[in-house]
Amino acid sequence: MRILSWNIQYGRAAGGSSGLLQTLHHIRSLGKFDVICLQEIARNFEEYCAAGQMDQMQIIKDEFPDYQAVWGTGFSWPTNLDGHTKRMEFGNLTLVNGSLLDYKVHQLPLPAAAGQLQMQRVAVEAIVDTRMGPLSICNTHLAFHDEGERQSQVAYLCQLDADRRAQIMAPKQASLGAYAVGYLAVARILCGDCNFGTDFAQYLYMLEHHWTDAWSICGAAGTRPHTCGLYDLEQWPEGSHSRDFFWLSSELAESRISYQVDTETTLSDHQPLILELEI
Repeated sequence: MRILSWNIQYGRAAGGSSGLLQTLHHIRSLGKFDVICLQEIARNFEEYCAAGQMDQMQIIKDEFPDYQAVWGTGFSWPTNLDGHTKRMEFGNLTLVNGSLLDYKVHQLPLPAAAGQLQMQRVAVEAIVDTRMGPLSICNTHLAFHDEGERQSQVAYLCQLDADRRAQIMAPKQASLGAYAVGYLAVARILCGDCNFGTDFAQYLYMLEHHWTDAWSICGAAGTRPHTCGLYDLEQWPEGSHSRDFFWLSSELAESRISYQVDTETTLSDHQPLILELEI
């Protein structure tokens, strides 16, 4: 299985130019993926969308017609466009080339944070079919400005996986209709722009709650490649660093994987991450 995770910054390149289609063409140049997880997709926002490209979610779907799309937005606000039929949305998009068994959009915690910039954030969960059974892939983008907000979101995601493991150990009663067993994931991958680094409390929290940083087991030699701020020093004056991850649940902790960061492209302030697993 081959998975891409990339915060594409609504098609805004490191130099500030808008090139959503160029970004999508670059994704295609990286080869075939089973799952593509994108963050920072905008719909009908004049602040983010170039003229003629106001619905980025639809543009991406049209560019990848052989994929099933799972869209997750934290909000949906009315606009004045097309007789008020268009809505402003901002979120994550997951594209699945394969058997999509189930999907969910999790609204992440938004605790009060006086004076801080905040927006409602989500985790888009796609459950796909694999040789090992149903696999959950959560595509997320965590809070940047407030430490407490980000910690509450990390705790929420950890609890989601604790609940999954508990349900495996204590299966619910099987029934018909909406009470059917459904597709309980045998393992989970969490990916995206986490907005924390390896020296943050949230990184240690993830490790303490049965998650494995995929980079730590990929067998790659040398220093972890940076995923953000390589080229956009205006937004990231501190320089390049890592805040984007693939996290593996305990069932995948000893998987044979390869992990790559595309450090060449300047099409976003973040870099694409590519994970390959033998499952």
